[in-house]
Amino acid sequence: MEYADQALDAARLGRNGVHKARDLIFSEMLAQLEASGDAMRYVNSHGRIGWKATPSLRQYLTDLELDAQGDLEDI
Repeated sequence: MEYADQALDAARLGRNGVHKARDLIFSEMLAQLEASGDAMRYVNSHGRIGWKATPSLRQYLTDLELDAQGDLEDI
């Protein structure tokens, strides 16, 4: 959600009152993540299409979190 909120805020910057719908921003973000290999589609138990992070993206985010925690401990 944090990544999506950042994308939403970035889309709103510098747009002089022209705002994209939140759903459009999410769909664009998911398309970019899928194209880069960081997200994948799946069908959930209710037969609906869902999205999830690939193992490589999850590992990257875990590494970033560990680095940030290490930086906080150094302060």
